[in-house]
Amino acid sequence: MSTTDAAKKQFHFLIRYVLQSAAIIVICAVLIRVFLISSYVMSGASMLPSVWPGDFLIGFRWSVGEPRRGDVVALRCPGERERTCLKRVVAVAGDRVEFADGRLVVNGQPGRLKPLNKELALESVGGRSWVIWQPSQPIASRAPLIVPPQQVYLLNDKRSDEEDSRSWGPVAQEYLEAKVKYVWLSLEWYKGQEVRTWPAVRWRRLLRSID
Repeated sequence: MSTTDAAKKQFHFLIRYVLQSAAIIVICAVLIRVFLISSYVMSGASMLPSVWPGDFLIGFRWSVGEPRRGDVVALRCPGERERTCLKRVVAVAGDRVEFADGRLVVNGQPGRLKPLNKELALESVGGRSWVIWQPSQPIASRAPLIVPPQQVYLLNDKRSDEEDSRSWGPVAQEYLEAKVKYVWLSLEWYKGQEVRTWPAVRWRRLLRSID
């Protein structure tokens, strides 16, 4: 075998190796994206103060099967499936949910509110706690309902935004895509009322867990 033929075989082997490795990497990335991990970008303010506009989020698909109270989940918005929503689970199947005296009530127990400042409060329901942005006006009372099997009741942390189960009703678990756990990047596009040419990185929010 000539030196030229040997070089050609080595070159073909190298090309084949690179293509096979690239194909394996792409397949693994697709499988991880489809079955294990998802990435989301928050554009609205409905989950303030836990999630800020401009937060880039990591969600875990395998852990969403049995949602618990307090979990932040990503789902296709009911009635607008092309859009992804981020909400907090406040009640699960079999729970009795109502609003009375401006408070969330689950299974007859009003959520305990510990004020943090004029706007924020620590809400405790069913043994778990999270921070909410309280509305300027008390939430209107609503009649009790029982969350049906395989469904959950979802609320925004910014309670003045009622695009949640107060408008939709309970949501089937099959519509939940992932349990959102971490902020891996956070960008600020505004400086006052002006839009920045380049966003500023919110360094303190990097790798922050979502409670």
